[in-house]
Amino acid sequence: MIRNLYRITLLLIWLHCRSLGSNVHQAPSSLITTPNGSVILSCNHSVVTYNVILWYQQPMNDSALKLIGHILYKNPTLEDQFAHHYKVTGDGSANSQLHVLKLMQPEDSGMFYCAASRHNDSFSVLPLQKPST
Repeated sequence: MIRNLYRITLLLIWLHCRSLGSNVHQAPSSLITTPNGSVILSCNHSVVTYNVILWYQQPMNDSALKLIGHILYKNPTLEDQFAHHYKVTGDGSANSQLHVLKLMQPEDSGMFYCAASRHNDSFSVLPLQKPST
């Protein structure tokens, strides 16, 4: 029974997102591992205009999604709280891998999701006028 208490379970959803007639796929669909184990999750998409893949965790018994990190083209970014346990690799324009480096706590368990999107780094510059005094 104690052994079951320490088992860390990762449940993954095979994510099918229809977008522009293309799919986003995540694998494996489910997985169970033990403490100190490492896992690699994969995500790919075929939307030509998308250039970023985002990774989220939904902890057990919590409805909130936490952003783990993302990869824009080949530039990964991890949120500070996840930087020591996760690594993101790949290319946001096609595929990404989430490396779960070391499962330590039961809080590491949960559902993991990937999503694909388009990042646009252009912005509008609005003219500013100094107020008259």
